[in-house]
Amino acid sequence: MVSNHAFALRQLPNLLFVWSRTLLKLIDSSDKSLMRLQKHKALARVVWIAGTMASLVPGYAASAGNVIAIAGEASDIALDEPRGLLYIANFTAGRIDVMSLADNTIHSSLHVAPAPSSLALSPDGRYLVATHFGNVQPPGSPSNAISIVDRVSNGRQTFALGDPPLGVAFGADGLALIATTTQFLLLDPASGRTDFVSTVANVTANSIPAAPGTPPVQIVAAALAASADGRFIFGLADTIRFRYDVASRQVSVTGYTATPALGPRVVSAAKDGSYWAAGWAMFSRTGVLLAQFPNAAGLLAVGSHAIDSAAGTIYAQIPDANAAPGAPPVLYISDADNLTVREKLQLPENLAGRAVLDKTGSTLYAVSDSGVLVLPVGSLNRMHRLTADREDLLFRGNFCQRGAITKSFQIVDPGGGQTDFALTTDLAGVTITPSSGRTPATVRVQIDPSVFQGSRGTASGLLSISSSEAVNLPDPVRLLVNNQRPDERGSATDVPGTLVDLLADPVRDRFYVLRQDRNQLLVFDGSSMAPVATLRTGNTPTRMAITFDRKFLLVGHDNSQIASVYDLDTLTPLAPVAFPHGHYPRSIASSGGSILASSRVAGGPNTIDRIDLASRTASTLPTLGVFQNSIHLDTVLAATPNGASILAASADGTVMLYDAGTDLFTVSRKIGTTLAGAYATSNDGWYAAGNSLLNASLVPVTTWNGAEFLAGFAFIDGQGLRVTGSQAPAPASASLARVDLTTGSQLRSTRLAELPLTSAVSSVFTRAVAPLSNRQAMVVLTTSGFTAVAWSFDAAVVPPSIARVANAASLSSLVAPGSLISVFGANLNPTNIATSEIPLPTAIGQSCLTVNGAAIPMLFASPSQINAQLPIHLEGRATMTLYTPGGASDDYYLNIQSVAPGIFQSGAAGSLSGIPVVVKASNQELVTPSNPIHSGDIISIYATGLGATSPEVDSGLPAPAAPLAIAVVAPEVRLGGMPLAVNYAGLAPGEVGIYQINAQAPGKPPVGNQVPLTVTQSGVSTSVNVRVID
Repeated sequence: MVSNHAFALRQLPNLLFVWSRTLLKLIDSSDKSLMRLQKHKALARVVWIAGTMASLVPGYAASAGNVIAIAGEASDIALDEPRGLLYIANFTAGRIDVMSLADNTIHSSLHVAPAPSSLALSPDGRYLVATHFGNVQPPGSPSNAISIVDRVSNGRQTFALGDPPLGVAFGADGLALIATTTQFLLLDPASGRTDFVSTVANVTANSIPAAPGTPPVQIVAAALAASADGRFIFGLADTIRFRYDVASRQVSVTGYTATPALGPRVVSAAKDGSYWAAGWAMFSRTGVLLAQFPNAAGLLAVGSHAIDSAAGTIYAQIPDANAAPGAPPVLYISDADNLTVREKLQLPENLAGRAVLDKTGSTLYAVSDSGVLVLPVGSLNRMHRLTADREDLLFRGNFCQRGAITKSFQIVDPGGGQTDFALTTDLAGVTITPSSGRTPATVRVQIDPSVFQGSRGTASGLLSISSSEAVNLPDPVRLLVNNQRPDERGSATDVPGTLVDLLADPVRDRFYVLRQDRNQLLVFDGSSMAPVATLRTGNTPTRMAITFDRKFLLVGHDNSQIASVYDLDTLTPLAPVAFPHGHYPRSIASSGGSILASSRVAGGPNTIDRIDLASRTASTLPTLGVFQNSIHLDTVLAATPNGASILAASADGTVMLYDAGTDLFTVSRKIGTTLAGAYATSNDGWYAAGNSLLNASLVPVTTWNGAEFLAGFAFIDGQGLRVTGSQAPAPASASLARVDLTTGSQLRSTRLAELPLTSAVSSVFTRAVAPLSNRQAMVVLTTSGFTAVAWSFDAAVVPPSIARVANAASLSSLVAPGSLISVFGANLNPTNIATSEIPLPTAIGQSCLTVNGAAIPMLFASPSQINAQLPIHLEGRATMTLYTPGGASDDYYLNIQSVAPGIFQSGAAGSLSGIPVVVKASNQELVTPSNPIHSGDIISIYATGLGATSPEVDSGLPAPAAPLAIAVVAPEVRLGGMPLAVNYAGLAPGEVGIYQINAQAPGKPPVGNQVPLTVTQSGVSTSVNVRVID
């Protein structure tokens, strides 16, 4: 679920080896809540105006933090670190309790006027100022006041206030800003003088006595906080939020409305005041809503937050409107920029007001139900916690493997401790070993494929992690099981998370995927399907668009009032586009003349906005031609590739067409009462929306009826391409078919290996297929992530043929047990695909490779090359067979020797490529003509084929760092014929099938530009040329 709220105005370098083609490359290291804003500025004008014991309650089991009960109800806190004290405004007891930071106990209390509601400590630590909320109902008399406590002389003064106070905060100038329901005042605590700053309107105070059970924060319903540098003060009340600039003494006030209420009623700020949080929203200093917590309940007196800007973190309890009854309070540890949740901690009780961090960011102090909660956030590693090292486990049945399939993952305590755990799953046919225990532990998950034989597609379930000791709530591991059948096409790649949109780059060999649960833009290579980059978005990304000049990518969001912008040449984020207050851009499209966005708008109506990329702003179109600018909440946009027009499709059955030439919406019609599924545009006057094919006037010319859901549509080569999937409870079934646009009939239909995306979480529309610009493959968003399908997916298949098997490093025919190998031939796999799975899978794409009948680990597959690893216990004559949807290859015979060293020659440095992978220890760089070997240099040679190791490392697994896997047969290394001292020869830690030889050049080596560097084992040698100088 997404948010239902909105806000509006009133050692050696790590080396990754990737195989491509014939070389191995080396790479170095519904209505939403709403606030309408109205802005005012007021310049400052100066006008002359003439204190029980408490107990410590230990934290509950499996919860983080200690609760200090104060025998009352706290309304605010102030931290006095030099004195080692925390001041607690005990609202109901009429005192300020003083807690020692040394032992977290209350040793004294300051007696002050009744109902202390907010606290602030002067920058020099001398003056503690408290406001007192005394908006007493008649026949009582108001008792609003200010107290000043001199912490040096212990003197105390109390001044009456004419209006109920909202709060107090100190600026860097040593003056305290006091906000009341009618005005802003500046207080000089030394003299007690107050200066008038500005008036404020439309603020109504609650009154006392309040109904029993009303928390103090809910009575006052306001909060102030200063940035740590004292330059800015931010505030929030029921109807206004404001920013005070200390240097200029200007107040900027914004009126707002919000549904749900902007709670918790807490304000926290970054150290420099560049951003600040108010309730469930995060704002820039200038008031742009950067991100908001999804699904906030809007409770004023439950929750809190505090920003650690040095760490880019916000600690927040924001009650979830969808939380299960009785669920424990949860503290989110989130990224401050887009509120992505990193970790969730269980709390012993609810927070209920301000939270502050000490200067080191190591301890959090927060108002809580009982008084104060103390949480050592800098010492989380001392607390019991659990985490798994995998988000997903994907089990693939294939032609080569018919028995049980086993995957493993690590469950650990991030602090290195031993923490109990229990594992359960909702998926049948799964065995977990061990299902309980203590960390650290390697957990083996075994799947019985026979349980899933009767079903198509990918079955999914969750492996849940629980603990009686852990204070955090670990995320479950997703289990995915696929038994791809010979008639099913596509190579699935596991991509964890909630994926909501897919877009191919029209000019670069890339495609882009939005991961909504982690607020990420994922970039993939179109040839290898390998990940290229992960970029951060705003909160809850929804849709993407590439600008007509093909230079930038824009991302819209459901919980940020910005559109993120990225440079596609450098894959770097740029300044975002700020939308009008209350506008959340959910879908974006770029024509040749305009960039438009469909926005859900706080308070409505939802609108089409125009983006000005140069100024990074957006504005609302006054009308949509002759039509009102009022659209359905769920409206998606898509531009034609030539930029001539933009299609708008809405869930209420409305479709519209924007013409870039006239800058008008020229068509708006209803084609049904509802609309859902795919949407697409072409350059030839054809459009797709839901189950309908539309002409240039958006009149349906074909409607596809049936139980299947149309998840994706694309126009290619004068035809349509439609992706459909069955909907529960029907058996899983998915297909990809070409469409004759003139008749609307399917030309050919092919089954897919996985079901396509049938829901985008926050929208009924899906964009689940993307033909790639390389015209080699199409990508479909599917159950486990995405599935790559060959461009000629519906062509007749032919059996594969193996032409040659080579050492992956030297490309010679010599191979050994555990060697990385390259298999060359034809029709080896429909598409190019690489894997980053560890352990390596025994099938990639639609291909699996066997040696003597056993499936072997694979790294890369393409139509002409497969990269794989031989088993470690294999020697002599062996038979290799490749299985694909086209059938089985003829048997290929190879001879496996005990050792067959080969040095990788696939390094790259600057403009140079094909360089031997030999690294100098002195600078951790490849040996090149400009970085030659000198006398005495220690070098690391990377190779494969060195044979058996002690201890053994099974094929497909990375080599351990401890103990090191040493080669049983020690190699000899020579440089120009001179022997080198070998310090280590064995598997490179963390790598699969890659060996590392550390050797030292002699004191007087032979010099030259092409000096042979030779590695020999049992008479078998491999050699490369390097430059050596004296």
